[in-house]
Amino acid sequence: MAAIVKAANALLGLAATARDMSATNRTLDARDLEARQVVFQLERYNETHIGLINATPYRWLKTYNHSYQLMEWEKGWPEYIEPGKATSVSVKTNKHLMTDTAGEATYRIEGTSKPMSFQVQYLAGRQHTVAVQLLENLETIYSKRNTTYNLGFLPRSGGSGFILAGAEGDFISNDGPSTWMQAQLREIGHLPLREIVMPRSHHAGQWKSQDHFGWGSAFNTQTQMFTLYEQLDIGGIRVLDVRPGLKRGKFYEHHGSVVANMFHGVLGATLEEMVDMQNKFMADHPGEMYIWDIHDTETRDGDRKFKPLDDEGRQKLYDELRRLNHRANVSNITDISRRPLNSFINSSVSRQGKSCLLVRVPTSWATMEHFPGRKEGFVTGDNLPLNSRWSNTDMYQTLVKDQVAGLIKARPSRSSELYNMDWLITQLGQGVVIPRISIITLAGVAWRTLYYQFWDALTDRSYPNWITMDAIHDNSLKAMAMTINKCLGVRRCGALGGKIIGMRKTTLESSPDGTYKESDPEAQSRHKGKASKEQEFHA
Repeated sequence: MAAIVKAANALLGLAATARDMSATNRTLDARDLEARQVVFQLERYNETHIGLINATPYRWLKTYNHSYQLMEWEKGWPEYIEPGKATSVSVKTNKHLMTDTAGEATYRIEGTSKPMSFQVQYLAGRQHTVAVQLLENLETIYSKRNTTYNLGFLPRSGGSGFILAGAEGDFISNDGPSTWMQAQLREIGHLPLREIVMPRSHHAGQWKSQDHFGWGSAFNTQTQMFTLYEQLDIGGIRVLDVRPGLKRGKFYEHHGSVVANMFHGVLGATLEEMVDMQNKFMADHPGEMYIWDIHDTETRDGDRKFKPLDDEGRQKLYDELRRLNHRANVSNITDISRRPLNSFINSSVSRQGKSCLLVRVPTSWATMEHFPGRKEGFVTGDNLPLNSRWSNTDMYQTLVKDQVAGLIKARPSRSSELYNMDWLITQLGQGVVIPRISIITLAGVAWRTLYYQFWDALTDRSYPNWITMDAIHDNSLKAMAMTINKCLGVRRCGALGGKIIGMRKTTLESSPDGTYKESDPEAQSRHKGKASKEQEFHA
């Protein structure tokens, strides 16, 4: 929305059109947005992308490939997918959207003790969807044999992704549980927060549109489709980007910009309902860790022309945030990011029905009136330092290049300060004021690259701690976070074709502290032949 400043001034002559469009969107929520864009999406509904990530020590061999009325399906799937590699296949049907259009591609996992394979499926129907079925003896920690994962369908330039991570007997995939941090605690509990990954939701409360102001509409402000509860549950979100705006004595999530002393934007969910959903989720699924990340500059008072909150406004905000249950007392911790995860949550915390929640507020607030302090679970950048980079682009190529460059610069090692990767496509220029494509639709391109270019850029020495995305819609981001934690955090997936720089030779036998033994640091990292629990393998 920052681009609205320039765009609004440049397009004043189109004001009437923009106002009409804004008016038509005044009652839209995220699911209505999808219906409003059906005509636009039908123009290229026949397009999508399917991404596969091999986060195992085994090579995958294509054994079957067939399609009906799909363009270039057979040519798109590679013969082999090596350990640590990702592939993305463009899927196109003919222009007539035939309901019986379908395709299947099967991959055998080489080197396992029993036959294992999976099949990627482009399913026929009035509304196509992408699925992956586990075949033969393939199963994960959370899914039995023959399980089918529905990956959904993001049309146009969007995409779906499937990931298989770990080794035989210890696989994970697109199937993480609601309490995914508890599920991974035995593996990653000893790691400091600087070395683990948590999914972050961009404008977490902007899944609905209530009051609209100026140029604001659902198309240029709405960032999410799921309610907060669904984001926490299905999406696995553990860090929430929250931007409170006060209006008529109530706080709302809000998204917009102030131009010429006038606010252009939309109010989303109330902070009250966001807190209620967070508390309910923690009651239903105890034992997880959460961070409410209050934005540095976008906390505004809508009853004072959307100026920054004053002391009275901050006090009201603190009172509302104090309703969050399970806020942790961290008064004795100087740098929270250096503490291991299991110092915040453990199995005992879960059994007692408790969780751990921190509220991160702007650093300047710590010296102002009414600041509750670390004893009440309120922290700042001094206690939880964080680097982040905003790419501000509507081109996915620029996004990938800029975000990867930011990651490499900010996190040359895994012990570097926390880094948030804003994996977001932004509306620019006329697309902000008179948006033909909504933020949610644009997000499809970011999701497509998550399971390809994003993964390709990571190593065990340099990976983000928070991954921020729009349009949380399934468990794909949860699966990515769990995979990075397992494969790059504690290195339990083999050398992954060179992604594991911290060791030159690996074994499936891990030491009690969750790290791999390195019996021969000079050995080449290349996987050959069959891997088992007793055998060293090289990717």
